[in-house]
Amino acid sequence: WSNECIEFWFLLHFAYYTSNNHRTEYISFLNDKFRELGIGKYQKNMKSIFEILMEKGNPKLAIRYAKRIIKDGQDKTPTEIAPGTKVYELVEELAKYLPEEIRNFF
Repeated sequence: WSNECIEFWFLLHFAYYTSNNHRTEYISFLNDKFRELGIGKYQKNMKSIFEILMEKGNPKLAIRYAKRIIKDGQDKTPTEIAPGTKVYELVEELAKYLPEEIRNFF
């Protein structure tokens, strides 16, 4: 799960972020970051999002940041952990099946 949206998971590839904002703020952050990196504007359903997060972001940090947020909210329900995401659990599981040179990014 990702509270409030998948863009929060994407954002964690670039920064530790704990402000509970509306999804439009997360998208605005991604727009600014993507422009700064010369990528252009973030768009939902971008075909290149995986490559962008891998090459320009930091998947290891995203996982670490997400785990810290979940740990800080350990006595709360998922709806109370805002923002928060457990997408890292899926990513860590899927990374086991990647070639070793890519797996090291996680």
